[in-house]
Amino acid sequence: MLILFDIDGTICDTQEVEGRCFAAAFEEACGRSLESIDWTRYEEPTSSGITQELLKADPDSTTRARLFQERFVQRLREARPEFPGDFSPLPGAVPFIERLHEDPAFTVAFATGGFDSEAAFKLDCCGIDLSRFPHATSSDTPRRRDILPLAALRAGATLERAVYFGDAPWDVEASRALGIPMIGIGRRVQELGTRNSFRDFSQPDPILKVLERIAGDLPGHRMPRVSDSS
Repeated sequence: MLILFDIDGTICDTQEVEGRCFAAAFEEACGRSLESIDWTRYEEPTSSGITQELLKADPDSTTRARLFQERFVQRLREARPEFPGDFSPLPGAVPFIERLHEDPAFTVAFATGGFDSEAAFKLDCCGIDLSRFPHATSSDTPRRRDILPLAALRAGATLERAVYFGDAPWDVEASRALGIPMIGIGRRVQELGTRNSFRDFSQPDPILKVLERIAGDLPGHRMPRVSDSS
């Protein structure tokens, strides 16, 4: 079974400080203020999707986009000492990922709407080396619906036997559009309207049992029964 993880809000919760860093970096790189940090207002709420939308009429968009990405990640680095909790993993996230990674029944990959350098930095803050895992980011393609299939391709798997862990409404939209079962994670789980949602990974066995149940519905897939960790 392929397990796809989002990063922002799913592995770490940098969303509050991230918006401020995004806006400040955009003003520094592009010389104008960001109208909104409500990502639902943008056509494609990924880092590169938002950047492309904001700079679509700018003749110097390529240079500005590159500078913006550099300044954004730098701003995140500068914010980390002041907001260490925002750059820490959700409870149980790292042990859960490692548990799946070590189990031959699973293939773990990351599919995130962040830039590649942004994703690598955030996971590094959580003690996870992104280069160890197949992954796709909005540096590859701005559309989330394209990011997930690309991550699956790089993992040598298909979406027919995949489960996606995400935290946001756009994650729900992408998973439904692609026909992928989703497990909601994070502080916004009440807003997602998904059947299977958890605040964090601190109680892994119920999450694993959901995966076991989903596996039974996937075509041509068999997964060993999950035993409790206790």
